[in-house]
Amino acid sequence: MLSRLLKFSLSLVIGTTIGSGLFLVPPAQAAALDGRILLQVQDKGQAWYVNPLDSRRYYLGRPDDAFAVMRHFGLGITNADFNSFFNSRAPLRLAGRILLKVQDQGKAYYVHPLDQKLYYLGRPADAFGLMRRFGLGITNADLVKISLGTIAPDNSLPASGVLFNFKYQNTSYSLTLNLSTSLYQAYQAAPHVYSYIVGQEPPDARDAFYGLFLKIKTGDISLDEIISQARLRATEQNWSEDQLAEFVLALVQYIPYDQGKLQADNLQPFYPYETLYLKRGICSDKTFLAVALLRRLGYGAAILDFPDINHTAAGVACPREHSLNDSGYCFIETTNYFPWSVIPQNINGQAQTASEQFDNLFNPAGLGKIEIKQATLGKTYQGAALIRSKAEELRTRQAAISVQQVAIQESGAALSAQEQALNNLKSQLDTYYNNGQIAQYNALIPEYNTQVNQYNAALAAYQAEIAEYNTAVSELDQRQKEFYQFD
Repeated sequence: MLSRLLKFSLSLVIGTTIGSGLFLVPPAQAAALDGRILLQVQDKGQAWYVNPLDSRRYYLGRPDDAFAVMRHFGLGITNADFNSFFNSRAPLRLAGRILLKVQDQGKAYYVHPLDQKLYYLGRPADAFGLMRRFGLGITNADLVKISLGTIAPDNSLPASGVLFNFKYQNTSYSLTLNLSTSLYQAYQAAPHVYSYIVGQEPPDARDAFYGLFLKIKTGDISLDEIISQARLRATEQNWSEDQLAEFVLALVQYIPYDQGKLQADNLQPFYPYETLYLKRGICSDKTFLAVALLRRLGYGAAILDFPDINHTAAGVACPREHSLNDSGYCFIETTNYFPWSVIPQNINGQAQTASEQFDNLFNPAGLGKIEIKQATLGKTYQGAALIRSKAEELRTRQAAISVQQVAIQESGAALSAQEQALNNLKSQLDTYYNNGQIAQYNALIPEYNTQVNQYNAALAAYQAEIAEYNTAVSELDQRQKEFYQFD
């Protein structure tokens, strides 16, 4: 989903050809250059990018500088939008924009203003070469008519920011955050290791270590931005506070799991801001972000540690009868989407959804030892009872389908027996007829006709059973998709 709409005029280039594909721009058209790459033909071909958002020109400099500028003004898009654009062309409103595939490592593409086709930028040198290829020649006199733009000294991201796509209640949403490079670098430089003086050890070193990552720096308003935007949605949809919290943490659950970090055995945790800025993380990273957001929303929250399986999850205060091991905290998986309090039965780094298992959705046996860290008091989440009710409906439907399946198998076996009996009768009739035993043939016809009628009735009932079974399976499949938000 695209984060904003842009206005753009395509009436751009009418000019005099110079060399290979290079044009001088008539002065009357100097204001219609949004999205173009400009080359100073009177000054060593220095390159500029005219940003469609503000119609200002930005100096591209060396290849690395050019690539940084292009990514700075990038607009995040989903793979679905990208595939639609790439196979035909991007909408006119995106002419001249840089598009970043947010679900594919942020790969960057330039939308050429003349044909709205997408061109892959690749490495810095590739991007710079593409800019030279599509560069539009301009005189110094015409160039100065375009206002000069500068990137903020702290390299803050522009208004398009970082785009997060996620689902809640089976509806797709997007949320954009303005995240600053300088603040990200400040978190990078912050302690990622807990140190203490021998003899002055904290009562719980791991608890203290986790506490490092829940400290928010001055000027970091990222959590408040998320919640502020989420509250607007909640007001529109008339959601409860619990639904607001579920919506906020759905964003966290849909942040891509960082398989590369796990495989590299680089388990140094991220601060929540780092996770948002990089838009990736492993279980600890995403859990810290989730707990920080829950606290900001006023809920009691905790970090749930499972050392036996090397896993971490978030905990939210909830009624004890629905909580994990009577702890007062409900389990929230953050590495993938799961309804709150549902416990994945397949955790190997990123938890995988066991969509066909409904008997053990709340069984903690596979988690092993449980340790609760950084526990705080606050509001109590009341939605676990409803989630359990939905899970019980799934289990009941699945059990009923199993009974139907057995009944269909039995009906099928009985139908096969009837069919065999009919075949035997038909064979006897054929023998009588072929041997000229007409009296015996006529005597057997009524019994044969009766069994045919019985078979047809049984066949119709069997087909009705199958139709009913297929409907039940379809309904269960739909409810599974809704429960786990499958596409």
